[in-house]
This record gives sequence, C-alpha cells and structure tokens, in this order.
Amino acid sequence: MKISNELRVGILVTISLAALIWGLNYLKGKDFFTSSNKFYAVYDNVDGLVASNAVIMSGYRIGIINKIEFIPDHSGKLLVTMLIYNDIFISKDAAANIYSSDFLGGKVMRIDLGTSVDPAIDGDTLKGTVESSLSSKLEKEVMPLKNKVERLVVSLDSTSQMLRELFDTNTKNNLRSSINHLNNSLGSVDNMISSDNGNLKVMLDNIASISTNLKQHNKEIGDIIDNLSQVSDSLAKADFASAINNANLVMEKTNEVMDKINKGEGSLGLLVNDKQLYNDLDSTAKNLDGLFKDMKLNPKRYVHFSVFGKKEKK
Repeated sequence: MKISNELRVGILVTISLAALIWGLNYLKGKDFFTSSNKFYAVYDNVDGLVASNAVIMSGYRIGIINKIEFIPDHSGKLLVTMLIYNDIFISKDAAANIYSSDFLGGKVMRIDLGTSVDPAIDGDTLKGTVESSLSSKLEKEVMPLKNKVERLVVSLDSTSQMLRELFDTNTKNNLRSSINHLNNSLGSVDNMISSDNGNLKVMLDNIASISTNLKQHNKEIGDIIDNLSQVSDSLAKADFASAINNANLVMEKTNEVMDKINKGEGSLGLLVNDKQLYNDLDSTAKNLDGLFKDMKLNPKRYVHFSVFGKKEKK
C-alpha cells in the first residue's frame, strides 16, 4: 500500500505535536509516561522556585515540581505540588526544603527524611522549609566585615588628615630638634654610666656593695629580725594597761596627801604650816649649834678625865 505524501506529513505533524505537548508538560512538571505520587508543601516564600525544578533526595533526582499556586484563603501562602516517583520511600515526617543548588541562584527541592518509619501516602502535605541561599549566607557573613572596613577606612582617612595638619613644617623641625636633643641626652647618660669616675658609676658600685654586704650578712639580719619579733611579742603580751592604772592610782594618792599637807592636816601638815613651830625648831637648832661649838672650845667644862682616878673633895 502506497502512503501518500499528505499522510506522511500528517503523521509527522501529529508526532511532532505530541512530542511538543509532552515536552511542554514535562517542563511544567507533568510526565505522562512515569507513575508518580503527588505531595504538597506550604510556604510563605518559595524564594524563586518554579515549576519543573527538580526534587532530589540524598543528591538523587526523585521527581519534579508540578505546580506552584496561591492558596485561595487570601493568606498569601503558596502551595507547591511535587510529583515523586512511586518507588521512592518518603517518611511521614519528612521535610521539603527549598535551597540554592549553585551560586547563580538555581533552586531545587530537597526532601529530608525524618525519623518515622511510616510512609507518606499520595496526597500528603509535607513540612515546608526554606534554606538560606549561598548569597544570603555570604551577605550575612560579609556585611558586618564590610561595615567594619568602611568605618576603618573613614577613621584612617580622618587620622591621615589630622597627621597632615599636625606635622607641618614647624612641627617637623621641632620634632627633629627634639630627637637630636634626645640623642645628645642619651649620649651623656651613656658617658655617665661608662665613665669610671662618674657619679652614677660610683652610685651603682655603692649599691652593688650594699647588696653584697646584705647578702653576706643575711643570717645576722635574720637573727636581728627574729629578736625584734620576740621583743615585740613580749611588749605586746605585757599588761601596760594595768601598769598605767596603778600609776594613776599612785598619782591620785600622792595628790591627796599633798592636798592634806597644804591644808595643815596631820603631823607633816602641822609641821609645814605652823610658823611658831618652825621658829622654835630654828631656835633650838641654833642653841644646839652654839652648845656644840662651846663643847669643842671648852671640853673640860663638860667632861673630866683622870689617869689615876678623881680625888674626892670633902
């Protein structure tokens, strides 16, 4: 049977149209030749995910995004429909995570299995999550550094401007002069230290000698310190308060006695305050003095000596 050219053209056009329709539907997430289960996930933002993007698990493609549409409750949330091959196990608590597959921002859906052993069935809604893109992560990490660098640049610019204003011609000359004076001073100090007859050299030698003597007599100094410590302990243990109280009592008693003497009380008070008694004692002392003088001048008046005995008078 001879096939006409018109029939051939019709068959070719039909096959081409069928392939075109299948390809368009495949790009839209529809595959007529592969059996699949339909799962859903709800998102506030799909971050650029579109229909026909791949659905992967453990790095392996297991399906495609079939459709993305707004939920008709006017909440602004998006419902994502996924077509996943029938022979793929999806746990009931699995999560559908949207993330960037490359630096260009291409989005894919990644299925992260949970811990449940119960499988999700056709028509189940999975937990939807959105992972930050690489550019977003990079921006979050780099932005603080960028801000710090900008502030540092501004500070360096201000500092350089201040330095330019500060180090004018006069300042530079003064700074050079100060450095020269400092060099001269350091040279003088070096000469003082290196000179054998310099005061600083003598002082350092004396300090070294003192430190040497202290080191040599370290034991004697330790004994002295121990003795002082013992003396201080003895003084600390002494009852100074009692001694001071006794001294105060003695002073009070002495004051009482002196007050009585001044008032003429008692024998000593009468002796001190009686003028007549003083005159009598003074006269008696004078008479005794005269008697002693007469006894020295005329002892025979008072004492008689005889070798052979005194002859009695009738």
